[in-house]
Amino acid sequence: MYWYGVPDPETGLNLATCIWQSRQHAIAATNRPRHIEASRLAKDAYERYDLERWVLKKVKEETGLSVEPYNGGSVGW
Repeated sequence: MYWYGVPDPETGLNLATCIWQSRQHAIAATNRPRHIEASRLAKDAYERYDLERWVLKKVKEETGLSVEPYNGGSVGW
């Protein structure tokens, strides 16, 4: 799932997010045409580009989600 925000009018900062079912899915997607095109557009659209990786977790029978820094390894299913 891709999501792109609207740049802040004063700072120009923007949040773009990709959510994947697993780390394997994310790696596979980097070779797909839409992701390649998005990467190409991003490099020319921003003065600065910071890439962060996070883990979004939903535990069965619990409400809510947790967001934790990605520290490597396999994530998801």
